[in-house]
Amino acid sequence: MAVSASKTILSANASSTTSGRLQAAFRDMSLAFSMRELWLFLGWRDVQKHYRRSVLGPLWLTLSMGVIVGGMGVLYSQIFQIDPEQYLPFLAVGFIVWGMIGGALNAACTVFSSASHAIRQIRLPLMVYIFQFTWSQFITFSHNFIIYFLVILYFGINPGIGAFMAIPGLLVLVINVVFAAMILGPLCARFRDMPMIVGSIVQVLFFLTPVIWNADQLPDRAFFVHFNPFYHFLEIVRAPLLGGSATWFNWGAVLGITLFMGVFATLFFARYRARIAYWA
Repeated sequence: MAVSASKTILSANASSTTSGRLQAAFRDMSLAFSMRELWLFLGWRDVQKHYRRSVLGPLWLTLSMGVIVGGMGVLYSQIFQIDPEQYLPFLAVGFIVWGMIGGALNAACTVFSSASHAIRQIRLPLMVYIFQFTWSQFITFSHNFIIYFLVILYFGINPGIGAFMAIPGLLVLVINVVFAAMILGPLCARFRDMPMIVGSIVQVLFFLTPVIWNADQLPDRAFFVHFNPFYHFLEIVRAPLLGGSATWFNWGAVLGITLFMGVFATLFFARYRARIAYWA
C-alpha cells in the first residue's frame, strides 16, 4: 500500500511539473506575441545591421540570388535539355522558397546564442527572440521575391488567380519556421557543434530536394521525392506561383508535419525553456 501510494504521489508530481512547464511556455508565447511592436522592430534592425553603410542594403541578397539563378538557369537548362523559358521560372521560385527554408534552418541554430547578452540582462519572453528571428527571415524572403516578379514579367507568365494559393502555403511554412526555431534554438545553444551539423545536413538536403531539378525527372523513383518533407513545403508555394497547384498529397503531408512539429516543438520548448539562459 505504501509503495503504491508513493508511486501515485510521484506520478502526480511529475504530471504537475509537466503541466506547469507547459503553462509557463504558453504564457511565454502569449506575452511575446503581444509584444509584436518590439520584435517587428528588432527583426527589421537585424536585417539592416548586416548591411550597414551599404548602398543597396538587403537588396545585395536579391542581386546575388538573381545572378546565381540567371547563371545556373542557362547552364542547367542545357544540361537537363529543358527550354530556358520553362526552367528559369522553375529554378527562380525554387531558389527563393529554399532560401527561406534553408536559411531559416541555419539561422535558427543561433537564435538564442546570438542574443545571449540580452537574455541574461533583460527579462523578456524567450519567444520574442524566435518571433524576431522569424520576422527577419520573412523580410529577407520578401526582398528575394522581387526576382519572381522580374521573371514572370520577362517571360510573360500569367499564373492567374491561383497564385494567391501560395499565401496559405507561405503561412504554413512560416509557422514551421517558428516550430523549427523552438527546437533548434535550445538544442544548438546546448551543443555548440550542432550548427555545423545542421549546416552540413541542409547542404545535402538542397541537392536531395527538387530545387534545381524537377521531380518529373524521376518517374520511376517518385517515392524517393514523396518521402522528402521539404519537397512538399516547396511545392505548396512554388506550384501556385507558376500557374499550377499543389496536390492534396502535398497539403496532407504538410499539415501532418505541421501538427507533429507543433506538438513536439511545444513540449521540447516547455521542457528546456528554463535552461536556455544558462546555455546561451
